[in-house]
Amino acid sequence: MVGLILKDLMTIQRQMKAQAFVLVFLLVMAIFMQQSAMLLAIIVFIVTIQAITALSYDEQSKWDKYANTLPISKADIVFSKYILSVMLMIIGLVMALPIIFFINFFTNNEITSEFFLTFNLIVTLALCSLAVLLPIYIKFGSIKGRIVLIALCFIPGFLTGMFKEYIPDMPQTFLYLKQYVYLTPFGGLLLLCLSSLVSTAIYKRKEF
Repeated sequence: MVGLILKDLMTIQRQMKAQAFVLVFLLVMAIFMQQSAMLLAIIVFIVTIQAITALSYDEQSKWDKYANTLPISKADIVFSKYILSVMLMIIGLVMALPIIFFINFFTNNEITSEFFLTFNLIVTLALCSLAVLLPIYIKFGSIKGRIVLIALCFIPGFLTGMFKEYIPDMPQTFLYLKQYVYLTPFGGLLLLCLSSLVSTAIYKRKEF
C-alpha cells in the first residue's frame, strides 16, 4: 500500500512543480483582492485533484495491467488512490492555512465564524468531488470519464429548471442548514468511504 502511494506521489511530482507557478500567481492575486477563502478553495482543489492525474498517468502507461500481476489485491490498488487523495487534501490545507493567516494579518482582516463555515464547505466539496470523480474515472478512463463528467454537470441545472417551483426558498433553507455545516465534512468522508466500495467493485470487474 505504501509503495503504491509513493509511486503516485512520484508520478504527480512533476505536474505539481508546473502548477506551483499557478499557485504563486493566485497567491499574489489573493493578497491584492483580499480573498483568502478563494485561495483556500483553489489550493485544496488543485492539490486534491492530483489523485485523478495519477489515474490518468496509470492509464497512459498501462500500469494496471502490470499491477495486477503483483502480489497485491485490487482493493489495495483502488484504496491507495483514496488514501492518496485524502493525504493530498491534508497537505493542501497545511499549505493554505498559514498563507491565509498571513494574508489576513497583513490586510487587517479578521478570521470570523464565516471563514470556518467556508472552510467546512470547501473540505466537504473536495471530498464529495472525489467521491464522484474517482469511480467515474476508474470505470470509464480519463477520456470517456471527462465526457461523462461533462454530461453529469448538466443534470443539476436541467433538474433545477424542471422542478424549480418545488424547490423550497433557498435563503430560508440555507439558514436552517447553516447550523449543521460543521458536520458536513464527516458526511463528505462517509460518502468517500462508500465511493471507495463502489470503485473497488468496478475495478474488480475490469479486464486489463
